[in-house]
Amino acid sequence: MNPSSLGHLAQQEKTRREILHKSDLIPPLPDLVAVVLSALNRQETEPQDLEHLMQNDQVLVAKMLAMVNSPFYGLSRSIRTVREAVMVLGFRGVRSLVLATSTAKFLQRDYSCYGHDQKGLWMHAVCVASGAKALAKECRLGADAAEQLFVAGLLHDIGKMLLVPYLAASQKRLDPKQSIVEFERNLIGIDHTEAGALVTAKWNLALEVQDVIKSHHDHADGPSGRALAIVRLADAVAHERGTGYLPGHAPLSEVLPADLTALSLTRETWSAVRDDVAARMDEATAALANLGS
Repeated sequence: MNPSSLGHLAQQEKTRREILHKSDLIPPLPDLVAVVLSALNRQETEPQDLEHLMQNDQVLVAKMLAMVNSPFYGLSRSIRTVREAVMVLGFRGVRSLVLATSTAKFLQRDYSCYGHDQKGLWMHAVCVASGAKALAKECRLGADAAEQLFVAGLLHDIGKMLLVPYLAASQKRLDPKQSIVEFERNLIGIDHTEAGALVTAKWNLALEVQDVIKSHHDHADGPSGRALAIVRLADAVAHERGTGYLPGHAPLSEVLPADLTALSLTRETWSAVRDDVAARMDEATAALANLGS
């Protein structure tokens, strides 16, 4: 191995250690959001408890209510309070609302080195989140699982937040035909799936969410779990549609046979399901495009 290759490997390892060990690189969730998420995890919490906790952050409440009253949720009546939102959506649904409104700012930065246009990572995240939720319902996984997969889809690329300064400094852009994880590992020594697992661990999100984020680019030939399959299939549809990417910069869309098998879908049934998932994505991007602005 020549000296330049050794130097590159040493720099990779240095950068990797920096990202792994400097927890201050990971912005914390706002204190109130962390408290609310903790309350949502306690069985004894009542709707009025959440309303009391959130009464001093009217901006967060306003954004939550704007989201829940958007066409994406398709509710038959207007929701005016946090308590009403809990009664209609349940705690898991409110958790999705809180996380979406509080993490939007992290996903709306400049990610052009990944081929995203303005607010592009946010738009892609919304596509995958809404697609994963729709696919979970199609597969009859239940409301709680659908909401958890909405969160996993929303945050599946959150690790890019840690890596984008290093990629921007390299002045290299991802070729859409190139493997994104290979691109990141070659330049930095760590990819966004591993970085994303670090972020969601710091935020104390569910282990299932962390696992999906860490594995969503694993393309082994072995069987897929249903949660992972759902997020990967939603990601494939989002890539196919190119939402959130500069023209010609969306990654190649790949539907893995193992993911279809995990959900008992054939290529023929997937074609019909895919159209419904795409329709839900359109609704979500139209309704949530400006959330967090």
